[in-house]
Amino acid sequence: MTEPNHPAGDLADRRVSLRRGVVLGTALAAVTAIVVALGPAYLWPLFLFPLVLAAVFFFELGSLVVTGWLGLFFVNLFAFAEQPTPAAVRQAIVGTALFELAGLLLGRVQRNHHRLQASLAASSLTDRLTGLYNYGTFVDYLHNEVTKTDRYGGQLTLLMLDLDHFKDFNDKHGHEAGNELLRRVGAALRRLVREADVAARYGGEEFAVLIRGDESQGFELAERLRRAVEDLSVTVRGGREAYATVSVGVASYPGAAADETALVERADAALYASKHRGRNRVTIATVVSHEADVAATLSA
Repeated sequence: MTEPNHPAGDLADRRVSLRRGVVLGTALAAVTAIVVALGPAYLWPLFLFPLVLAAVFFFELGSLVVTGWLGLFFVNLFAFAEQPTPAAVRQAIVGTALFELAGLLLGRVQRNHHRLQASLAASSLTDRLTGLYNYGTFVDYLHNEVTKTDRYGGQLTLLMLDLDHFKDFNDKHGHEAGNELLRRVGAALRRLVREADVAARYGGEEFAVLIRGDESQGFELAERLRRAVEDLSVTVRGGREAYATVSVGVASYPGAAADETALVERADAALYASKHRGRNRVTIATVVSHEADVAATLSA
């Protein structure tokens, strides 16, 4: 869920890599042809362009391939233009090795930079404690999915989850135990929610899950999540095990709501209906007319 791995995504990645390979190969061939035609005296710095492309596109591997080609190119152009001598061979070997070392270092720098950028991007999208998407990312995703549903049809179902008596849990067992509970709930959501759907920490001890499907599918998932949280335990002071439960509200779009704001409100109202009726249960919000709605509660 948090890191989807779809076949379509893999195919897109391969296409991007292929296009980058074509661009790199074309640039390297063009620069080689220019240097051969006009002479290397002042034009050899042109090879920096394909070298940088290789490092940016393919990191160490790309840099090694390009610098290997450059080493062979200059070996053949300079060292073996005439009858090779032992000194020319040594110079060619050293020059090629230096090219390879420079390319390896450049590729490593680019890989580290790429990892840093990816880490920064991920940290802006996810909640650090639970590993789920954060509130802002979820709101954007919800808006996009509602727009797609309006355009192409289908159904969305929103689950709002809230840990029961979480303040009391913190007061009794400490905030670190509370944080550990949140981490474990996040892990449970990541494990049980499909990759095609999205789960987020909505705020505090509240979580949200958006799925493509109707309210019956939403209820089935909500029940699995409720039971998973019920089975979680956190080791607290004194070596004891502490447990928690979760209340869930479920609402569908467009069945129970006219827009994304109403969808959140319906799911939230169903959540608090679960709280009001005893907690540790799932409530589905359903619309019975244009002006009234009723919550259908299903107990644990």
